[in-house]
Amino acid sequence: MAKYLLLGFFLLLGFISTCQAQTGDSLKTQNGAHRYLLLSKTGTLSRFRIYPGETITFKRFKDEGLRTQTLLDVRGNSFYIEGLEVPLKDVEKIRLRNHTGGRKVANFAGLFLKTAGTIFTLVGAVNTLTNLNDKADRQDGLQTMGSAVLLYAAGEGLHVLRKGTYTLNEKWTLKVMEMY
Repeated sequence: MAKYLLLGFFLLLGFISTCQAQTGDSLKTQNGAHRYLLLSKTGTLSRFRIYPGETITFKRFKDEGLRTQTLLDVRGNSFYIEGLEVPLKDVEKIRLRNHTGGRKVANFAGLFLKTAGTIFTLVGAVNTLTNLNDKADRQDGLQTMGSAVLLYAAGEGLHVLRKGTYTLNEKWTLKVMEMY
């Protein structure tokens, strides 16, 4: 029995002495070469990137309204605009403009409906004013103006949809991302 223990002990010493030692990694950890802000929706693939040099519209908790500034730099957990460091934890809302196809269509349709509404309002007003004595033509002009005002209102409604304002909470998060 002692013979087997002694043989096992020598085998263990031989195995330990021939094992490779784990050396430290010679590569240094790289710092991110390029940083940007990422607005993402939790649990989905909805994400929007905001790079330095782009215009950012945001609202801080202590501000009363939205601010639109050019994003100068992104560092750590904050971004910089015109000499002001804004920590991400202070941002309450982010507004994005025309970043999806649906919003671009809403912008075009809203502009089209507002233009059509303006033109038909003018046509209806001219028709009403030039035919003051003819009751039927005056009624047509008033009806044209009424429907044109509805077209204009629909265009304004679609223009409201062209800008998305996202409140930062559990659903929408704003993070600093790094590219190497």
